[in-house]
Amino acid sequence: MDAIEQVIEFGLGARAEDIPANVIERTRFAFLDTLGAMVAGIQGEGVGPLAALVQEWGGSPQAGLVTGGPRVPMHTAALLNGVAARAWDLDDVHEQNTCHIFASVIPALLAIAQARPRLNGEQALAAAAIAGEIICRLSSAPRASFSETGSSMTYQCAQYGVALMAARLFGLTHAQTRHALGIAHARLSGNQQGFLAGAMTVRLMQGVSAESGVLSALMAERGLTGSTQILEGKFGYYPVYHRGRYERADIVEGLGQSWRVPEISIKPASPCCKYTHAPIDAAIQARGQLDDAQRRAIDRIEVVVDNREVHDLVCLPRDRKWNPETLTDAQFSLPFAVAHAVVHGKVDIGSFSPAGRNDVSVRRLLPRITIQERCDDQGDLRGTFPMPGRVSIHTATGHTARGDVTYVKGHPRNPMAFSDVAGKFQACAALGLPGWGGAGRVVEAVASLETLPDAGILMELCAAGEH
Repeated sequence: MDAIEQVIEFGLGARAEDIPANVIERTRFAFLDTLGAMVAGIQGEGVGPLAALVQEWGGSPQAGLVTGGPRVPMHTAALLNGVAARAWDLDDVHEQNTCHIFASVIPALLAIAQARPRLNGEQALAAAAIAGEIICRLSSAPRASFSETGSSMTYQCAQYGVALMAARLFGLTHAQTRHALGIAHARLSGNQQGFLAGAMTVRLMQGVSAESGVLSALMAERGLTGSTQILEGKFGYYPVYHRGRYERADIVEGLGQSWRVPEISIKPASPCCKYTHAPIDAAIQARGQLDDAQRRAIDRIEVVVDNREVHDLVCLPRDRKWNPETLTDAQFSLPFAVAHAVVHGKVDIGSFSPAGRNDVSVRRLLPRITIQERCDDQGDLRGTFPMPGRVSIHTATGHTARGDVTYVKGHPRNPMAFSDVAGKFQACAALGLPGWGGAGRVVEAVASLETLPDAGILMELCAAGEH
C-alpha cells in the first residue's frame, strides 16, 4: 500500500480535540508569523506586479489579497498571498528537512476560509496543523541531497500538504482526496535552479504551491481524477524526485501520535536564508570582542561550513555569493550576511534594501571572507541541522575573535514566546504598511483564534484595502 493512503486517512480523520496542545500552540504562532511575513511582503520585490496581474485576470470575487483591491478567486488569492509570505524570506523553516512549512498553508487556508465561510478558528488551527505535519513528514523522508537532485521539498511537499488540507476543508471523500493529491502530483513543480540564478522564482514558487494545492482539490471536487501510488509508485514522488532514496517510516511511523510541527524554527526578523542565521549570530558575537580600532583593521574572516547542502545553497555559485547582484543573491549569500553582521552588528530588513545591499563598507569586506569547508564527514548523507555558526575574525594587528552559535532564537531549543512573534509581526507591519494602526487587532485575534467564528476575518484584518 502506498504511503499516501495513510497520509489521507490521517488528513481526513484527525480530530481537532486529539491534536496535542503544544502542536496547536505552535500552529497559532505559525498563523501570526506567516501573517506578518505576508504583510511585510506587500513591499516585497515582485509582489506589486504579480498583484496587478492577478487583478487583471479578475474572476469570481471569493478571497482578498494582502495587497488590497477587489477580491479574486480563491486559488489566485492563495497564489499572491503565498508569494507575499515568502517575499522577504521571513517565514518559518523545518531546518533538518530544509523545508519552509506554513508559507503556502496559511495563505491557502485563509483564501478558502473567505471563499467558503463557516470555517471557525478551531477548525482552521486543526487543518493548518495537519497540513504542516504532513509537509514536515514528507520532507523528512528523502535521503538524497537536494545538491544532487535539485528537488525542492519546500515547494513540492507544500503542494501535497495544501491539497490535503483543501480536501479536508471541502469535505471530500477518501477517494476524492486521493484524486486531489494525484492531480497535485501531476502538477508538481519547484526546484533549486532559482537559487543559483538569484531569481524571483524562489518566492514565486511558494505561491504557486499554494495555488496548485487549492486547484487540485477543486478539480477533484468536480470529479476530475488523478493518479494512485502517488508517493511510492514507479513514477511516484520519491522514485522520480529523490532517486528512490527515502525512508518510508519517516512518513507514516507514529502518524497522529508523534508530531513534527513543534520541530519547526521561527526566524528572527532577519530576511535571509535560515542557514545564514547561526553564522550571523556568531559573527556578531565575535565582533563584540573587538574595539573600533580592531574592527577597522580586519584582515580576514573565516566561516566554518560543515554541511554540503548549506555550502551549496549559500556559497555557490561563488561569483554571485561574493558579489550579489539581486535581492535573492543577497538573501542566500553567507558571505554577504556575515560581512553585514560584522560591519553593522546586526542583519535586519534594512540590510537587504537597495542601500543595504550596496553598502560600501560591506562590499569592501566581502573579499576578506573565506569559507572553511569541512563536509567530508557527512559522506553521502544529508547532514545534520542546524549547522553551528563558527566565525573567526582576524585583524592585521594580530587579534583574533571567535563566535560559536548553534541554536539561534526561534529554534525549538531556543524558542520564542508568543510575545516575541508578536514583536516580529509589528516589525513586519511597519515595513509592509507604514503608519498602519491595525497590527494590534491581528495579534489579539490570533491570540484567541480558536474562539473566532470565522477564520477568514484574519485576512480581512490584514488586507491593505481594508485599512
